[in-house]
Amino acid sequence: MEIENKVEQIFTLKNKTELSVTGTEKIISLKPDLIQLDTNYGGIAIGGTNLELTKLDDNLKRADIKGNVDSIRFVQSKSKEPFFRKIFK
Repeated sequence: MEIENKVEQIFTLKNKTELSVTGTEKIISLKPDLIQLDTNYGGIAIGGTNLELTKLDDNLKRADIKGNVDSIRFVQSKSKEPFFRKIFK
């Protein structure tokens, strides 16, 4: 995977309740216990409780999430099969 021309990806987690993710390309799924994002470095699944997307900035490619963040799972797929289809097989 080439990363030369990609925007830097930064995760900022404050007190396990406020998460900011840069490099966000697309929101795949929004549920109170799971938010799935497609980023310029692959897919991300954010698990927790009472999760909500509070801001999505297309210019900065940043997603802000509030709630109780329990996990952040990174998946980098080398196949052409969609990222989340592989997770939920």
